[in-house]
Order: sequence, then structure tokens, then C-alpha cells
Amino acid sequence: MANKLTCIVTGRTLLATDDYYKRKVDKAGGEEELHRTYICREAKNMIKQGTTIDRVREVLEVDSSIDHDVPQDVIDQVILTNTKTNFRRINNIVNVNTMLNSRTDPEVKEYINRIKQSK
Repeated sequence: MANKLTCIVTGRTLLATDDYYKRKVDKAGGEEELHRTYICREAKNMIKQGTTIDRVREVLEVDSSIDHDVPQDVIDQVILTNTKTNFRRINNIVNVNTMLNSRTDPEVKEYINRIKQSK
């Protein structure tokens, strides 16, 4: 059995191991349904972020011969499925003021003063 999956968005193929392929078939509900709905991870993550199919194809540099429409029910399923994906943090900026306390602990202040005086 050829465990070859072709992404319906990008046209990229994946040669899957027997175990992986079986899990995918079971999850999809059948081999035909799996091939009708299979979307590669990169495309799926972009769709979940709200990227259009045309933009996904442009960004992932898909061969222009892949121009068939992706069924809306498949797109909806990708968006609504709450599967585990890699965590992406959009805002990595942390407000420094919330992390720093401008006041010094009185005991620390006293300790520092003692060190200064002893020198």
C-alpha cells in the first residue's frame, strides 16, 4: 500500500509511515475522506492564523498548476478543530516596568548602606 498523502492546498506530497497513515485514516473516517481533506502542517497552521488559501499558496511557493478550490467545509474544519499546534507568540515585548520594582526593600537598602560605610 502506498502511504502517499497529497496536500489539497499546496500539492506537496508526504510519504507516511504505516502507523501514521493508519492513524490519519482512522481520524478522517476513511481513506477516501483523508485524501479529500488532507492539508499539510504548514498550510494548516497558516489557515488557522486567518491566511487565505491564495496567500498560503503564494507564501509557500506552490506550483501554479495547483489551482483547484479547497472545499469550504474542509477550511471550516481546520479553523474549528482544536488540535495541538506549535505555540506562536505574537507579542514578545514585555513591559519592563511591570517586571521591575523601583522601590528597594528596606532591609536591602540598609545592607547596601552598611557595605558602603565599611569601605
